[in-house]
Amino acid sequence: MCSADLFLGLLAILFPPLPVWVRRGLCSADSIINILLCMLGYIPGLLHSWYIISKFPEVYEYEEIPQDGERGSNNGRVTYVFVQPERQPQPKPTSPSHPNYGGTGQHSNAAAGSSSAAPHNDEEGRAPPTYAEAVKGDNKVQTHD
Repeated sequence: MCSADLFLGLLAILFPPLPVWVRRGLCSADSIINILLCMLGYIPGLLHSWYIISKFPEVYEYEEIPQDGERGSNNGRVTYVFVQPERQPQPKPTSPSHPNYGGTGQHSNAAAGSSSAAPHNDEEGRAPPTYAEAVKGDNKVQTHD
């Protein structure tokens, strides 16, 4: 007996027709017999329910393990394939006085000191503007609270 059969056996103590319905179906001859036996008394219905559980055990289907000649081309070996994304090498910062801020390191240091407030463009080779350059012509009222 497996654990499902034991569970149905305990469930039969509470309500004997329920395990019969699980194993044989709601509209079956065994279901009608069990309901009639339960009307005659609790014990006959319980015994019939346990009989149905033991006579019709849970059916398990397992996959067949292939024999040595049926395995195919890999001869029973397992092949593991690890798929990892390609990692791009991270550029090293040029110097501590002129940090790179996530750039690719291809910009010249002379362009980092430029006072242009234009947005960063990779084709021009300029570094992004500093905060002071970005808010230079802002005309917003800023207080020092």
